Amino acid sequence: MSIPAPLTEPATLVPPASTDTTPPADHTPPAQGLTATLDKIGFTRVQAAVIFLLMAGLFFDSLEQNSTGAMGPLIKDSLGIGNAQLTLINTATVIGGLVGRLIGGYIADRWGRRVALSLNLLVYTLGGLISAAAVNYEMLLASRFIVGIGLGGEFTVGLAILAEVVATRHRGSLLATLNISSGGIGNIASFGFFLLVLGPLGGVLGGADHSWRWTYVILAVPAVLVVFFRRYLPESPRFLLSKGRVDEANRSLTRLASGSISGLRNPGPTKQFVTAEDALPHVKTSYAEVFKGRNLRRTAAIGSASWMSFGAQVTLLFLMPILLVSRGYSLSDSLLFTMIMNVGSLFGACTACYLASRVPRRITVMSAAVLGCIAAIAFAVFAQNVLLILVLGAIFQFFTMLLNTMLSVWTPELFPTSIRAMGASVVNGIGNVAGAVMPFAALFFFNIAGVAGVFFMIAAMYGLLVVAAKFGPETFGKSLEAATEAPADMPIAA
Repeated sequence: MSIPAPLTEPATLVPPASTDTTPPADHTPPAQGLTATLDKIGFTRVQAAVIFLLMAGLFFDSLEQNSTGAMGPLIKDSLGIGNAQLTLINTATVIGGLVGRLIGGYIADRWGRRVALSLNLLVYTLGGLISAAAVNYEMLLASRFIVGIGLGGEFTVGLAILAEVVATRHRGSLLATLNISSGGIGNIASFGFFLLVLGPLGGVLGGADHSWRWTYVILAVPAVLVVFFRRYLPESPRFLLSKGRVDEANRSLTRLASGSISGLRNPGPTKQFVTAEDALPHVKTSYAEVFKGRNLRRTAAIGSASWMSFGAQVTLLFLMPILLVSRGYSLSDSLLFTMIMNVGSLFGACTACYLASRVPRRITVMSAAVLGCIAAIAFAVFAQNVLLILVLGAIFQFFTMLLNTMLSVWTPELFPTSIRAMGASVVNGIGNVAGAVMPFAALFFFNIAGVAGVFFMIAAMYGLLVVAAKFGPETFGKSLEAATEAPADMPIAA
C-alpha cells in the first residue's frame, strides 16, 4: 500500500500523471497490427498506382494471348501450316504459361512479388521479339513457349500482391479490376488492334507475310516501359512478415500509408505499424504445401472450376475467328464480330467488380456458371445470322468473364501468405492445362457438329463447374489471415 504525501508538500513537486496517450509528433506511433493498418489505410493513390501498374502488364498479356488466334489465317499462309499446327502454337503458349506460373509463383513466395513481376515481363518481351523474327514454324513454336513463360506468372503474382496490400473491405472489388484490364478492355482492344494492323495498316507493315511479324514487335516493346515503372512498386508487407522481415514490412506500410505517388519513392521516416509479434505463422515455401490437408481440398475444388472456366475461355478466344471464317465471313469481319462480342467481357468484368464486395464467392460463381451454360446452348442453337451471333456471343462472353474474374478473386484468398503465389499459380496452372487441351477437344467436336458442337462442349464444362464450386470454401468478408492462417482444425467455411 502506498503512503500518501504529507499535506504540507507543495503540489507542484508531484506532477499528476498524464492521461494523454497521443504520441508526440516526432515519435513513431504505436504498432497497430497488419490487418488493422491496411484497413485503416483503405484505398489511396498509392494503391491506385499499384493497380495501374498491374493492369498495364495484364493489358499486354491479353493482347498476346489473343494474337495467335487473331492472326492465325495470316500465319498459316505465311508459314504453310494447317489448323492443327496453329492450334499447337496456342498449346505451346499455354504450356509455357503453366511453366511460367509455377516458376513465377515460386520466385514470388521465395524472393518477393516485385522480383517475379519484373522478370515476367522481361521474358515475355524476349519471346515476342523472337516470334517476330521466326524464319520457320519450329522457331515460332519455340518463341511462343517463351512468351507463355513470361505471361504465366504475371496474373497470379499480380493477384497475390494486390490481395496483400489492400483493405479487407476493398479486396474483392480491387482484385476484380485486374480482369477489367485484361479480360475486359484487353479483349476488346486486342481485336480492334489486330483489325487495324492487319487491315488498313497491313500494307504499311509489309502485307500478309510481314504484318503479323511487326505486330509481335509492337506488342513486345511497350512492356519494357512497364518494367521500368514497376521498380517503384511497394513489396507486399504480408510477404515480408511471413519472412520475419519486420523493419522492411514497416517501410512498405509507410509507403502505402503515405497516400501520395511521391511517397512511393520517398515515404519519409519509417513508422512502426507492426512488430515481431505480428509475424505470420511460418509455412515452408514449397509446392508440396499446396497439396497438403486443407490446402489440397481447396486446390482440388477451385482448380477443377478453373479447368472448366479458363479452358472454355481460351477455346473460344482462340477458335472464334476460325469458327466465323468457316461460316463464310471474311477475316476482317470475323475480327470485328469478335471485338464486338467482347464488349460482353468488359461488362462481365465490371459486374464481377461490383458483386465481389457484395455477394459471397460461391453463390456468384455457381450462378454465373448456370447462366453461362444456358448462354452457350442458346448460341449453339440460335446464332444463325449476324445479329444473333453478336448478341448471343456478347451475352456468353459476359458470363465467361464474370466467371473467370470471380475465380481470380477467390483464388488468392485460399492459401496462406507463404504459399499464396504458388497456390494461385497451381490453381491457374490447372486452367492453363485446360487451355492447352480443350481447343483440341473443341476441334474434334467442330469436325463432328460444327460451331454448335463447340458450344455444347462448353455448356457441359460449365455444368461441371457448378459442381466443383460447391466444394470451395467461402472467404467473402474475411481477412486473409482469418481465411487462410487459422489452425487447420479450425473450421473456416463449409
